Amino acid sequence: MENNNQISDIGLTVFSFLSTKIKIIIIVVVISIFIVVIVPVTAIMSMPVTSDNQLEKRNNEEKSLSTDTLFTINEVVNQENMMKYQNATFPMPFETWDSTKDVVTSRFSKNRTIAVNGVIQSRAHTGIDIVCISKASPKICAVASGKVVVAKAGTTGYGNYVVIEHLSDDGKRFYTLYGHMVNGSISVAEGSEVKQGQVLGIMGSTGNSTGPHLHFEVRLNDNTSSSAVNPYMYLFRRRGLILKNNYNFDYVKILLKNAYIQKVCSAFCVRFCLVKI
Repeated sequence: MENNNQISDIGLTVFSFLSTKIKIIIIVVVISIFIVVIVPVTAIMSMPVTSDNQLEKRNNEEKSLSTDTLFTINEVVNQENMMKYQNATFPMPFETWDSTKDVVTSRFSKNRTIAVNGVIQSRAHTGIDIVCISKASPKICAVASGKVVVAKAGTTGYGNYVVIEHLSDDGKRFYTLYGHMVNGSISVAEGSEVKQGQVLGIMGSTGNSTGPHLHFEVRLNDNTSSSAVNPYMYLFRRRGLILKNNYNFDYVKILLKNAYIQKVCSAFCVRFCLVKI
């Protein structure tokens, strides 16, 4: 114990003799290491691991949703009921949307780290995850008219998903993707023409998913994930409100709620940042 105290005292003494510039550089380096290494590791360790029982329960819920929710083939939701934000390109891709309750759970990102079924994944998130909480088993609707090019049920990363090909007013081709729909709920077929507001399926949690939500993508020119662009402004853009960055703030939220990290930050500031320069 005495050796540790002596080492600590020697460290503080050496630190006090350094120039102001060197002290600032050391502090910046330590803080950078803390943010880049410790925070992500702590965030990953804090993520819940899905047990086999939880997976079985979720699958049972998916099965019950697919049989309990009623929808008809070629059903088209009244466009007046579809929420559209001011200056947005598309309406929200649900039969209903309550801006006071329904939420965005994950945004477009070049690199996102999450735990899916207990497995840590770090990869680009090529869309936006949105959840309609205000209605049970909400129907997912096409945001614009077009032709269905993919209507696939299976164990893909997107789960049960649909891709629609559209043509813009100036003749440019683009695609919208709707992922993770409930088993048995896809109500369109490949090659069919759909209208804006047409029901595609029901919000679910199939494929690589941590809970019921809709993964929505906008792809320009080609139907590939590399052609995906940030869909936020297509759905939420309002006058004076433009999303400039695509950073994922999940780590920051976890950091602020973690008492241990708060103590470490406090100790670091007292020990180094507040040393008399």
